[in-house]
Amino acid sequence: KKSDDCHDSPLLETLALKQVIQIENHTKTMDTIIFPTDFSENADHALAFAMDIAERAQAELIVVNAYDIPYSHNIMTTSLLDMIREGAEGGVKEVAEKATARGLKVQAIAKMGNPIRVVKELVKTHANAMVVMGTKGSSGVEQILIGSNAAALLHSVNVPVLAIPAGANIGQVNKIVFATDFSSEKDEKALSRLANLAKLFDATVMILHVDNGKSKAIPGQRDKFETLLKDVKHSFHLVREHQVEEAIENFVNEQKADMVALLARQYGFIEGLFHTSVTSKMAYHTKVPYLALHENEA
Repeated sequence: KKSDDCHDSPLLETLALKQVIQIENHTKTMDTIIFPTDFSENADHALAFAMDIAERAQAELIVVNAYDIPYSHNIMTTSLLDMIREGAEGGVKEVAEKATARGLKVQAIAKMGNPIRVVKELVKTHANAMVVMGTKGSSGVEQILIGSNAAALLHSVNVPVLAIPAGANIGQVNKIVFATDFSSEKDEKALSRLANLAKLFDATVMILHVDNGKSKAIPGQRDKFETLLKDVKHSFHLVREHQVEEAIENFVNEQKADMVALLARQYGFIEGLFHTSVTSKMAYHTKVPYLALHENEA
């Protein structure tokens, strides 16, 4: 008997489903797309997807460029600092104009400071946002465009983060693979946000359970998924494989999926899904857009 088909007592199951529905009702529709850019080709590639999502969700697009001044800024001339600032302001204005031409509501922000901190501050005042950003290199191994602290950003914000690899095809999203080990008791908000994104594209969510023989699925998980994804097309798939990352990539390729989503655990991004570095590796290696979702806040 499969572990995800197990059931708790009727009372406990009813209480659990009531909690799911309560969280579902309090998960608002995405209203803001935060787009960090360094004005590179990779960022321009991701911009098309960011604008498409903003258009479908009727959300505001915030274009942000954060520029860090070198440690030797104290010896930099005022005119040089002005040049850096003007370049950033001109750059975000140019990007914003592309979005305005599509009829989107746009805000352009150029700010001095650490890119991670700047995005974190924006997220604090935009609880229903999604961060959309590009990755460098064909495999993304060179880290995400806003710097080597990309993993820190994915771990430190509590809104979905969508990373777009440089070579990714960003057309219509028909299939989204959500990989899970069915062991999270705090993934209701993540699943509601996934459902909201899937609705925008009328996409099918393919729930992939990779059983590596180590993770322990929590009873009643399938019922929770059915409740939270009831308004979107979805299917369940089981793969038994010790190499979790490889199993996910193979499944995504076989199904010709357009996006892969994973849960980034609160207890530490690098440990990631299934108590390994799967989430981190997928962010760097996937050739399709990668969505990092987060567990409910404590």
